[in-house]
Formats: sequence, structure tokens, C-alpha cells
Amino acid sequence: MARFFRFFIRASAFLRKEIFEVLRQPRLVLSLVLGPFLILFLFGIGYRNQARPLRTLFVAEKGSPIARQIQDYATTLGPQLIFMGVTDTQDAAIQRLRRGEVDLVAVAPTNAYETIRNNQQAVFTLYHNEIDPFQAEYVKYFGQIYVNEVNRRVLRTITQEGQSQASTVQDDLEAARASAADLRQALERGDAAAAHQHQRALSRDLSAVELAVGASLGLLTNVQQTLGSDNGNEASQVRASLTDVRQNTNSLNEIDTNRVNYRPEIERVAKIEGDLATLESKLKEFQRIDPTVLVSPFRSEPKSVAPVAPRISDYFAPAVIVLLLQHLGVTLAALSFVRERQLGTIELFRVSPISSVETLLGKYASYLLFAGLLAAILTALLIFGLRVPMLGLWTGYTLVIIALLFTSLSFGFVISLMAQTDNQAVQYSMIMLLTAVFFSGFFLSLDTLWAPVRVISWALPATYGILLLQNIMLRGYLANPNLLFSLTAIGVVLFFMALLLLQRQMARS
Repeated sequence: MARFFRFFIRASAFLRKEIFEVLRQPRLVLSLVLGPFLILFLFGIGYRNQARPLRTLFVAEKGSPIARQIQDYATTLGPQLIFMGVTDTQDAAIQRLRRGEVDLVAVAPTNAYETIRNNQQAVFTLYHNEIDPFQAEYVKYFGQIYVNEVNRRVLRTITQEGQSQASTVQDDLEAARASAADLRQALERGDAAAAHQHQRALSRDLSAVELAVGASLGLLTNVQQTLGSDNGNEASQVRASLTDVRQNTNSLNEIDTNRVNYRPEIERVAKIEGDLATLESKLKEFQRIDPTVLVSPFRSEPKSVAPVAPRISDYFAPAVIVLLLQHLGVTLAALSFVRERQLGTIELFRVSPISSVETLLGKYASYLLFAGLLAAILTALLIFGLRVPMLGLWTGYTLVIIALLFTSLSFGFVISLMAQTDNQAVQYSMIMLLTAVFFSGFFLSLDTLWAPVRVISWALPATYGILLLQNIMLRGYLANPNLLFSLTAIGVVLFFMALLLLQRQMARS
């Protein structure tokens, strides 16, 4: 028991020493904490998650129909397209692009109608002056989006034409129903001569209906086959009704003038009237559908099952905490033993009764206490100042912070025991920070990294800390035991590596 107390006293002696050592250098603390925080803060308020608008100049033949269409519709395509006019000189447009006066030159296809008739797609050629691969890819995506919008509008125009033809069909159907009604009334009066006249009129009107209904019925058939219907194939039903009307009408070509009762003929005419009413109802339903809905029948509506819909600042808040704490822990620990060697304290440790284990544990305790206090302050600022959600348990959050600080300090102590000067220690710490920014999932998602490169990501404390804190704070999940164990295991391995390096340096000659 006495040995344990002596061990505890010698290790705890570092608490006061290291904390006061840090507090005697306020500029160091401010630069370690506020420097990276200020950089991330400025990036956060300056970043805009919006697609870049492109100043677009169109090239089309002067006076051509497509040039007129561009003038009429280019300003309505969307906010990301800034319409800069239409010119008929491609070389002049390219020169304006090179001078930076426009961002994009869109060359419209010549003889687009003939190209399409030849079973080929008409091509809009997009010229840009981007050297950034991401921006060049954005231009390609930009072109796809707006060409799809142009295609949709062309289809909408075709659909409107089909519906206008449906309006003509309505007029023909009304005339056919009137002729059928006149035919029925003539038969009911027994006027065979008038019935013959109205039958011929009905036949002519029905021929007009058959001619006009073709395009509308074809479009209705395609829509129904693509989207399906609970009412069966309505287009086939319309065709069947039209065939029945024609057959019944033809059966009335010869009406016997010597008869008194025309009940069978009257029943056939009544069926004709019913079929014509059904046809009119079906085509009215088709005409009522908005052309935009026919061309774009589907739309997406995202809904999240997450407990909250975080703001961009909320999403990055856990990552900022993790990044700052890793950098703080690594830098403080990295400068620790370098400073001891420069001041000659290591020589005193050699002749004192303190062991390397007690020295290392004392420094861990000191920096864990100091960094833990800063972590609490940062957490309070985010939760109560910036109103970042905290949906999970504080126990899980605390365990993650402790594991993160422990592993970060382990990295720092290994750096400190390997570095020869404080400049080297600072440089290694900055390399750790830059690596964490690009490989930990803070700036780029881990899924976007090549699988072999992700080995670097999973060697960083920040990777585990970001995943754990985001799930705890923004999803309300419990701390993932596998991630927490892996994070702690890295720290333990580095602890023993640091202990081995310290033992070698403190070994008596």
C-alpha cells in the first residue's frame, strides 16, 4: 500500500507542474485554441452551399426559330443560368469567354429538325474555360440539367398539341351525338327518309372523330402503359367503343321505309349515343390533365427519419470540437518532452526516484485535466451559445471526449519523444492537423476516398471522434462500442510506444 501511495504522489506531482507550465504561456494556449478555431469559423461563415451561377452566352443562326426560342425562354430556365444574350458569331463568343466576360458559351445545333428526322440527337455544344476539374465536371452536369429542361419543354409543347387535337375531337363528338339524337327521334316518329339523312350525317361525323382521335388516343395509350391504371386499359376500351359505334352506324345504312316499328334500330341508336357519351367523357379526362404533369408525372420529396434536421453549422459542430481537441492534445503533448530535454529536466528525472511510468502517467493526468476543461467550455459554447442539438447521453459524449483526448495525447507524446527540436514537434503536429482535415471525414466524406487510402483515415483519432459525436449529438445514438474500443486501442498502443521511448531516454548510462 505504501508503494502505491508513493507511486500516486510522484505521478500527481506533475499535475501542478504541467498545468502551471501551460498557464505561464497564455499566448501558446490562445494560438493553439483560437488560431484553428478562427480559421474554421471564417471558413464556416464564408462557405455557401449553393450551385455557382454561370454567365451563359448562346450562339445561334440569326433569325432562326431556335434563336427566337432562346430569346423567349432562356431567362426562365433557372437561377443558375445568367442569360448574356444571343450572337450569331461563334469566334466572337469564344473570345469573350477567354477574356472572362462570360463563363459559358452554348452553341445551338444547326438544322436541329433535320438532325432529329435522321434519327440523331441535336447537340448543344458547351465551351468553358475552367481548369478546376470539379468546376469542369459542374459545367457538364449543368449542361445535362438544362438540356433535360429543354427536352421537357419540347415534350410539353407536343402534349399541348395533342390536347388541342382532343378539343377538336370534342367538337366532332358533339356533332356526332347531335346527329345520333336526330336519327333516334326520326326513327321514333317513323320518318325513314329523315332517318336516312341523319344516318349519313352521323357517318360523316364519326369519320371525323376517328380521324381526329388518333393522336390523342396514341398519347393516352403511352401514358397509361407507362404509368399503369387501376381501370384496365382505357385506351383499348375507347378503341372498342369507337369500333362498336362504327359497326352499329353501318348497320343502319339500309332502313326499311315500309315498316311502322323501328324498335331494334332505335335500341342500336341509343347504344351509339351511350358509346359516344363514354368517348366524350374519357377524352375530357385526358384534356383536363396539365401538360406539365403528363411530361413530368413524378417528382421527389425527401423526408428524413432523423430526429432533427440540422443546419450546416450544427452538422460541422461535432467535427470542429473533435478537430480542435485532437490538435490541442497532440500539440501540448508534442512540446512536452522536447521542452524537458531543452531545460535539462530529463537529467533530473534520471537521478530522481521517479520512474518513466510515473512521469508519463503524470503528464497524461495533467493534460487530460486541462484539455478536458477546455472541452467542457467549447461544448457549453456550442450547446448553449450556438444552440447545437444534443440528443444523446452525456455519459457517452464524455467517454468519447476522454478516449479522444487520451489517444491524441498518445500521438503527441510519441512525436515529442521522437522530435529533436520544438520546431520539429510543431511541424509534426501541423501535419497531423492537415491530415485530419482531409482524411478524417471533416472536409470530405470517407466514402469519397479510395479504399486503400482510408487506412490513413482509420489511423486518426479525429475519424472516430467525428463519427461518434455526430451520431450521439445529432442522431441520439448510443456510443458505438466498436468505434470507441478502436479509438482507445490506438491510444493504448501509442501509450506503450511512448513509454518504451521514454524508458530509453531515462535509462541510466
